[in-house]
Amino acid sequence: MKPFRALVTSVTLFAAMVGMLAAPALAADQADYVFKNGAIYTIDAKNPTAQAIAITGKYITYVGTNDGVAQFVGSKTQIIDLKGEMLLPGFVESHIHPMLALFAGGADLQYDSVEEVLASVKKWAAANPGAPVILGFGWRYTLFPTTGPTKADLDKLFPDRPVFLMAIDCHSAWINSKALDMAGVNAKTPDPVPGFSIYQRDPQTGEPTGWVVEGPAEQAVMAKLKPPTPEAQIAAMADLLPNLSSAGITAVFDAGIATMPMDAGYAGYQQLEKENKLPVRVVGSFIWLNPKTEDPVSKALALRRTYHSQLVQVRALKIIFDGGEAQHTAVMLKPYYDRPGFNGDYLLDPKLVEAAVLKAQENGLDTHCHCYGDAAIRKYLDIVAEAEKQYPNSPSRHTIAHSLLITDQDVPRFKELNVTMQTSPQWITPDPYSEKVTQILGNEVVNTEWARMNSVSKAGGRLAFGSDWPAAGYFSSYKPLDAIQVALTRAMLPQYGGKAFTPIMSPENERITLDQALKAYTLDSAYVLDLEKLIGSLETGKLADIVVLEKDLHNIPPSDISTTKVKLTMMNGTVTYRAD
Repeated sequence: MKPFRALVTSVTLFAAMVGMLAAPALAADQADYVFKNGAIYTIDAKNPTAQAIAITGKYITYVGTNDGVAQFVGSKTQIIDLKGEMLLPGFVESHIHPMLALFAGGADLQYDSVEEVLASVKKWAAANPGAPVILGFGWRYTLFPTTGPTKADLDKLFPDRPVFLMAIDCHSAWINSKALDMAGVNAKTPDPVPGFSIYQRDPQTGEPTGWVVEGPAEQAVMAKLKPPTPEAQIAAMADLLPNLSSAGITAVFDAGIATMPMDAGYAGYQQLEKENKLPVRVVGSFIWLNPKTEDPVSKALALRRTYHSQLVQVRALKIIFDGGEAQHTAVMLKPYYDRPGFNGDYLLDPKLVEAAVLKAQENGLDTHCHCYGDAAIRKYLDIVAEAEKQYPNSPSRHTIAHSLLITDQDVPRFKELNVTMQTSPQWITPDPYSEKVTQILGNEVVNTEWARMNSVSKAGGRLAFGSDWPAAGYFSSYKPLDAIQVALTRAMLPQYGGKAFTPIMSPENERITLDQALKAYTLDSAYVLDLEKLIGSLETGKLADIVVLEKDLHNIPPSDISTTKVKLTMMNGTVTYRAD
């Protein structure tokens, strides 16, 4: 019997072949949609541009010229004259967290002063007097010293209501004394993962200050604060999905459901699918962020067996290997500039990670590993190299998520090991936070290693984009056009404010071309989801996932890309968004 992964792949390929074989035999009047007179960019190297496209049912049945598409026009065909507008494959999100929509929907904390943040929290609390927890999202690390925020400011406003404010990167939280009391956290409480996930302490008294660092500690606190139910979180996620469609997104990789049982989250996605309310494809993962988790690979395989419907599938083990520079939890080859002698600690023991990746490779399971620091990236590449040596015929795919700090030595290894570099261009802006990054890591590291998209791409490596929404560095955005503009310019987006300390984020030569960026947000992100045979490019026989933009991005300045409007989004041949 074929392994499950091989069976799924065979079925997927068969479906694609059926579409390709059926297309020429379709009667002309069976086309449901014909788009013509467009700037159609296919992301298909064999046929990169076209004027027209026909869609029948769920499938693309023609890509070519205005004259050629005429044979597909029938009495019921909807003809859309693009009048030069740009038509692309639907954007594919290679790393996002839709199930965090409820937490991102509390008080908006994306301000540049503590006073503005507190005013927003106070306003939200007054508007939600019955909320069991005062929630907020998006406070910036630029507001506080490297020891983080403290409970004192929150205690003055909310002595009797618990407050849980998630940082802009989702890797820490700011809480008050009431929340600490309800969570049972005091001077004697052990840290969940000493050296990595901690309750920041007052150096004199040992009392927790109100800064909760990294996922295990955040989860431990939230579990005691009457967290939102899975039903409430799924409802918030469902409200978010139309916004993704309006941004042109047609498929997502859910990079970890950590605030509720994972089964409940994927069951929620599938319920929306059954009700025809799921406007995006979802490929998910089992998230491994607890060092005490036994056999995470078996848990991921169990989810893969359970969730494999047309639109909702689980295919990967998501590994949280290290953290981020703001908390000094990214693992670095050189010591932190502001903490001499300290290189950061791993969340998960590298030996455990190696054993898990070997088992994943043996079972044809994909891995998607959070690696932020250059040492974590190098170590994970070493682990993948060993896995591929031991199981060279495995269909497993490996992705390094975020990939923020890459050395010259490791740039070519992405291609050599067929490891995808997944990253979030929205983070790569010269904003107030980027200056703090330099203070933490030092000019040398930032100016030579930061987000080396162009280097990896030129070396033949695969580049995939995903926003990591709601997580961010300075501003939170799930919009692919925001990311594409930043990838081309490494400059700040005016609509998100913030002082630009330099015109271009270093290294300047890591800016990429529009063609590189579009491929990274379509076909190469589809590869991360194991869906590149079905979506990611416009080819006869592929599924009809498309986006229409009001302008041809090739004919406008890069500075105008992020303000270009999405006119229409289609997934599976069904319109999921149409601009008024």
